Amino acid sequence: MSRRDGRDPAQGVAVTTDSRSTQRAKILAELVSARGDWVPLYRVTQHAAQYNAWVYELRRMGFVIRNRTREVDGMRHSWFRLESGPPEALPAQAESTQAAATPSFPTFGDLAPESYGVD
Repeated sequence: MSRRDGRDPAQGVAVTTDSRSTQRAKILAELVSARGDWVPLYRVTQHAAQYNAWVYELRRMGFVIRNRTREVDGMRHSWFRLESGPPEALPAQAESTQAAATPSFPTFGDLAPESYGVD
């Protein structure tokens, strides 16, 4: 797709993409890939000029994102760091880990007659 109006010239069909969620996702991916390290502002702004709106939205979703600023040689520099994700994401992750650890096929200990009520 090369046209600015969102239409695919090869097919003549409008292509809809939610650039807002894509920009937000790219900023989140940048912060996650840093693994707790500080990400300089120039790397965040590569994904969206209105980065503050997306950082604010991520915070409202429950992500803990810290920022810091410093003045270096008369210029202000900024960094962002992802400290944690939304609390509701943790139980789902624990359930998926537990489900993956539970085998779907019975183990040999489960095949013993006393385990399934046969005398």
